[in-house]
Amino acid sequence: MATKGQASNGNVTFDEKNGSVIISVNPAIYPLDVIYPAAYVFMDRAYIMIDGDPKDEIFVEMVSKEGCSLVELAGDFNNELLNYAVYKKQVERNGPIREALITRALLSNGVQLVPEPLPQAADAPKDAKGAVR
Repeated sequence: MATKGQASNGNVTFDEKNGSVIISVNPAIYPLDVIYPAAYVFMDRAYIMIDGDPKDEIFVEMVSKEGCSLVELAGDFNNELLNYAVYKKQVERNGPIREALITRALLSNGVQLVPEPLPQAADAPKDAKGAVR
């Protein structure tokens, strides 16, 4: 709900008085592991504060560092949320394929994936006095 000096548009509230934009994020759609990297992209352009309840609603407040438009910050942030959400889905979907390819590459180069067991104390080499080396 916007108050005097504020304007709302969808999930975005602009506070011209404080020079900030507050973006409300639904964590069921964009979890924290998507919000953090999206916010990180903006560290050079804005001061960023993340608050809220990770189970209910997350608030990302951005204050422009170099006079960047608040409308532009909000729009670009929403685009980055979508970008990282898609990236996360692709990584999850391609994970088993990536693991299979790496395993196959390592096996074809003679790399042993399961290390040999360490010798037991009874099998360990001993010096002339019978002490384990």
